[in-house]
Amino acid sequence: MSENSKRMPDGVDLDRARELGLGRLLLMARRDFLSRSQQQMQAHGMAELSNTFVSVLPYIDTKGTRSTDLAQRSGLTKQAIAKIVKQLELDGLLKREPDPSDGRAFLVRFTPNGLKRLQDTRRMVEEVEGIYAELLGKEELEHLRGLLLKLVQASRSSS
Repeated sequence: MSENSKRMPDGVDLDRARELGLGRLLLMARRDFLSRSQQQMQAHGMAELSNTFVSVLPYIDTKGTRSTDLAQRSGLTKQAIAKIVKQLELDGLLKREPDPSDGRAFLVRFTPNGLKRLQDTRRMVEEVEGIYAELLGKEELEHLRGLLLKLVQASRSSS
């Protein structure tokens, strides 16, 4: 333990506990994933994804998603989603259309340009996953994917 490290009353080394905290590791892994994805895009001469697009991209179904569902899935407010969607409409990546099953609701859909961007992004994700497979080994990467999937499924069933 370093001289600057703090020991909690229960004997836990606070610095070490923070360093190995699951939430922190997940956040740092996400940051690494996004950074590597941006590097791949630059290497292929593609424009970087805006943080705005990245913040909602995983939550939009290819057939469209209600804006209220998008807010719920992303953990953002309806107002924040409306602002993000408006910006991405101006960027030509998304469009809002009335939901045919509920005239009061809107579906957020990818434009043709947005779908192209989604396909390009998927290719970059596959390249990053290839880098991770080299770092961890294919089996370990698939094990990690399986564990993360279990966490996601458990969180969906508990909410």
